[in-house]
Amino acid sequence: MRCGAQNKTTSACVRAVLLLLFFAASWQHVSAQLVCAVPGKDGPGTLSGVINTYYPGEANANAGATSITIGTPTGASATIEAGDLLLVIQMQNADIDSDNDDGYGDGVAGGNASGSTNLATSTAGRYEYVVATTAAGATVGIRGAGAGGGLVNSYTNAAFGTQGQRRFQVVRVPQYASATLGALTAAPWNGRTGGILAFDVAGQLNLGGGTANVNGLGFRGGGAVQLAGDNSGGTNSDYRNLSTRPFHGSKGEGIAGTPRFVYDSVSGTVQNTGVEGYPNGSFARGAPGNAGGGGTDGNVRANDENSGGGGGANGGAGGRGGNTWNSNRATGGHGGSAFASVAAAGRMVLGGGGGAGTRNNSSGAASSGGAGGGIVMIRAGSFTGSGTISANGADGIEPINDGGGGGGAGGSVLVAAVTGGLGTLNINARGGRGSDADANGSSHGPGGGGGGGFIALNGAATTSVAGGAHGVTTNANIAFNSTDGASGLTASITLAQIPGANAGAQCLPILTVTKTTSTATVNNTPSGATATYTIVVSNAATRGSAIGLSLSDTLPTGFTYASTGTVNTAGNATRTSVSNPTAGDAAPVWGIFTIPGGGSVTLTFTVNIAADVSGTKQNPATATYSDPVRTTTTGTAVANYNSASSTGEDVNVVAPPHVTLCKTVTGQPCPPPVLAAQLVGTEVTYIINFTNDGGRAASSLIISDKIPVNTEFKLGSVVYNAGNTGLAAPVVEFTTQPRNADPNVEDPPSPWVVYTPPGASGTYDSQITYVRFRFATGNLSPGTSGSVSFTVRIK
Repeated sequence: MRCGAQNKTTSACVRAVLLLLFFAASWQHVSAQLVCAVPGKDGPGTLSGVINTYYPGEANANAGATSITIGTPTGASATIEAGDLLLVIQMQNADIDSDNDDGYGDGVAGGNASGSTNLATSTAGRYEYVVATTAAGATVGIRGAGAGGGLVNSYTNAAFGTQGQRRFQVVRVPQYASATLGALTAAPWNGRTGGILAFDVAGQLNLGGGTANVNGLGFRGGGAVQLAGDNSGGTNSDYRNLSTRPFHGSKGEGIAGTPRFVYDSVSGTVQNTGVEGYPNGSFARGAPGNAGGGGTDGNVRANDENSGGGGGANGGAGGRGGNTWNSNRATGGHGGSAFASVAAAGRMVLGGGGGAGTRNNSSGAASSGGAGGGIVMIRAGSFTGSGTISANGADGIEPINDGGGGGGAGGSVLVAAVTGGLGTLNINARGGRGSDADANGSSHGPGGGGGGGFIALNGAATTSVAGGAHGVTTNANIAFNSTDGASGLTASITLAQIPGANAGAQCLPILTVTKTTSTATVNNTPSGATATYTIVVSNAATRGSAIGLSLSDTLPTGFTYASTGTVNTAGNATRTSVSNPTAGDAAPVWGIFTIPGGGSVTLTFTVNIAADVSGTKQNPATATYSDPVRTTTTGTAVANYNSASSTGEDVNVVAPPHVTLCKTVTGQPCPPPVLAAQLVGTEVTYIINFTNDGGRAASSLIISDKIPVNTEFKLGSVVYNAGNTGLAAPVVEFTTQPRNADPNVEDPPSPWVVYTPPGASGTYDSQITYVRFRFATGNLSPGTSGSVSFTVRIK
């Protein structure tokens, strides 16, 4: 169905509605919540060659899906792994009106015979970034910004049928920590995959004078075929006809499908895809979608009045191919229709291929259309230096005494910095030139110029989206009704307008390290003690993964590693390899972990404490991981637990009680000097001073003393000085066990008795050989002192 005089909607009405729908549909909602992969996963690098791996979508993938069915990859050798950043993009999906009149393409009667009927509602050019949750197999698991953590958009895969083929692809997007631009390119679009150069830099991208070149790697031009014509069912005013009939030129390739014949720029040959490609035929001047139309020959019986092919389109429309030879009919290929909705940055397309000129005098690939430019998509933390990005369309292929090929359209470029500007960046997405048409006495139709591309930036750069020039006739140097491609579009965008997973620089992991102990107070012993710690490392929710992470703990002096208790991971954190400390380590290290956003690692371990350690001990813990913005392969970042900021890990090691005794006599210091000999009958008062200079209280304190030989105990002479101990008076006990013959060896005297020998206080008892002071209640606190004394008489 199309609009026109025979329909209820006027052409002007349809155009206004479509334009409104273009822009309304292109501004997609992007979740404010971060969706992150693994920033810097691929490390630093100098970038050259083809770095992307391309997977064809093999089945439809609906919005909200968390897996995608994929086929055999092409491009770079790196395959998809969990944590990779992926680009899912619908390359082709547009319906066309295929009636053989001027409403071809968009269905608008009296129009440009180009475009599509459903551009606003189709998914052509829609894309989003997602995160791989599995390695690539027949399917790949993904996490996106859509409902339930799935896709934002729906993607369609279908072979040619009632409409052109619909294709989407899944592209592995390298995530560099830092990068220097060398000589980058992409694999050319092959009808299923390729045509895209995309990468992410978490840190700085040094443009380094390098280039990113995807010129002519987009949609392919129509392949020109030498045909002799006949009267099998065509006219010199056709807008479409079958490729099995021997007249007219091939349409180019674009968002609405792939024609039977395409020009392969790599081999320089025309390839037969084996299917018609466009409904009702892939030849003649109607321009499907953004592809250029092929030339419609002025004489179908001989196919010898060769008109030019139309230019492909992107941000700007393609130019029209030149007129037919001799009859001078204006039936050159129409230019592809501008893909205006790309200005909203929610859609990115390859430049449309140019249409082929009609041909009867030459073989090979002469008169074929030029390929469109590819797609470049770069996001980086920051830019420095100067460089060039080029996504130009290719020129039409020169004819030999036939119609000229249309130029390919400029491609699409998206460049965004998370901070700062874009360096000194020169970006070109120009349309290719339509090829000149040579002549044999009078003019043949030159090719139309390719339309300019599309450039979306969030900073300043030198840009060109100029349309390609039309070709000219070589005999008269005239346009012969061929036209230039229109200029393309540039747009100023924000990071938030880029759908799906965020840039690496927006996703740098934020790690928190905490450390606690379940043994806040430890009573040390002469054989030492133990303590237990717990370290927790957490990554902030929705942040990118921290990879290559190890935990370390420099222990306090006198502490050494004993054993690991438990290692628990949560929130999809994993232990990628196991390395544990060695018993006795003073700075134990555990590895190796990956902690995604919202994930954590909890580790408990036990330490040994030396016997001579006392006091409150605190120490930090450190998580070391691969720096997401590293400039060297081994560059690391750290997150620390600051022991001074919390007492959670403090261990108070309490020394054991340590009671010291010092025995002296009245009037002498402690310890006393050597006393002179004393006379028989002299009384000597012994004073036993006791002090707890240990770390904790001494309980059940007992002080015993052997009565010196040749002395006798004076009854009632015991005196207790509590000092600052607070201890009650001790129970005084005696024993009359015989003395050991060896004065240096004594067995513990027993039995002890609370004993009051016969006789009055102040008398002497020579049977008492030991006296003991037993503090039956209370504890001797650290730092307190007291004394007991008793008197003996020298016999």
